[in-house]
Amino acid sequence: MSFTVDIAALDTAATELDTVAANLRAADVAGPFAPIGEALPGTQTAEAAVWVSTRIGAAVQVMGDHVAAMSASASGTAASYRTSDAAAGRRFSSVGAS
Repeated sequence: MSFTVDIAALDTAATELDTVAANLRAADVAGPFAPIGEALPGTQTAEAAVWVSTRIGAAVQVMGDHVAAMSASASGTAASYRTSDAAAGRRFSSVGAS
């Protein structure tokens, strides 16, 4: 059994995942909720808006962290394949040189 790994595709995926992670981390989640507190100061609705925006903001940041970890995994997998491929190439080269 054999298979081919497109290492360039892993590199591309890692780059795209890095972009997504950066966009998630930069997302302004709390901003759109700010007018609620300004329009209804001191109300339970304003407090709930802060609570919701804080939780959603934290969830988006965690999602960004997870996507960044996926990127690191894709990069690590590509590096591992490159290392294994190079080692196999050296072994086969040495067999032919004997």
